[in-house]
Amino acid sequence: MKEYVAKYEDLYKIVKEMFIGIGYSDKQATAVTNSLVEADARHIHSHGTVMLPTYLGYIETTGCLKLDAPDPTVVHETPVSFVMDGHSGVGYVIAETAVKKCIKKAKESGICVAAVRYANHYGYAGHWSEMMADEGLIGITSTNTIRAVCPTRSAERFLGTNPIAVAIPTVGDEPRFLLDMATCVMAYGKICRSKVFAESGVLPDDIVVRPDGTTVTDFPEAIEVVAHGDTPDKIPVEPTGGIAPLGGTTELRSGYKGYGLAMLVELLTGGFSGGIPSKFIPYAGEGVCFFFMAIAPTVFGDPKAVLEHLKYIIEEYRKAQPISEDMPVLMPGDKERHYREEALKNGIVLSDDIVGKLRAVAQRVGKETEFEKVFTVKE
Repeated sequence: MKEYVAKYEDLYKIVKEMFIGIGYSDKQATAVTNSLVEADARHIHSHGTVMLPTYLGYIETTGCLKLDAPDPTVVHETPVSFVMDGHSGVGYVIAETAVKKCIKKAKESGICVAAVRYANHYGYAGHWSEMMADEGLIGITSTNTIRAVCPTRSAERFLGTNPIAVAIPTVGDEPRFLLDMATCVMAYGKICRSKVFAESGVLPDDIVVRPDGTTVTDFPEAIEVVAHGDTPDKIPVEPTGGIAPLGGTTELRSGYKGYGLAMLVELLTGGFSGGIPSKFIPYAGEGVCFFFMAIAPTVFGDPKAVLEHLKYIIEEYRKAQPISEDMPVLMPGDKERHYREEALKNGIVLSDDIVGKLRAVAQRVGKETEFEKVFTVKE
């Protein structure tokens, strides 16, 4: 399959211009482009620029994403916490507003916990935890999502993919620790946009559940279940099937652990914000909720000593002997960091499918000529 290459700054510029072309303000376009291009640079294409046409659809066909929404407002606050209402605006702007407030309060009080309701998709979760780590803080975030995942022992699509991301700064030459994971066996976007599964026509077992509770291995059927099995109704009326929780559909592979983590995210996000749980958020529905926590290392002692000790622990685990010399043992965040370094040096690689989707939007907003200049075919 053909692939294209674009310089980071060139892709950023054209994508931001395209967002402005479909009606985003400069502030909105900047916030969303920052995250999407970073995702592509890190090879997280399921949360990258391919989302642009999806967000356009949210605006035009469902109205769940409101570009003219008022600014996020704080509805409850203490010295170490706040609850925010996003008014169904652009998720990236809402998240950025909440994270900046979290950072400020954590630097003042040592810690800040925030819950946000009535937001929208905020991209890959690690973007926001790293934003806190950039300020020397431990950054934690999670979000509920559209309903996509079945609880253990069920074929009802009630839970979101509900990611959790934690970024922990260190010192010296040891990169920060970054865990960014969905609580289902495979993220929604990775299933739908997998080139490997699409070419083979086969999906591994115990990832997608049919409405009758059996699992799907035929990829086209799995896409039908995952992408088209839901309805726009606020309340699901019958089993639709969906994605299995982390660990799979049964207790045999500890599926209850993924289910438990997904429920934890529901309570942290929709619960503490007074918002909507994933069960009542259909595809492209509004009401997504966020959770953020920023912690200053000072709450654990001398910050330099704390970070030095974290570095020591990480370095000890880097000494693990790999089973195969061709596959070194990695720390969470290493692979994405490597992809980003390569992207900054040699350009961001996008598939023909992603470029095609972006090209359609570029044509629509009169940016086709500028768009074509950004990409070259990968040798």
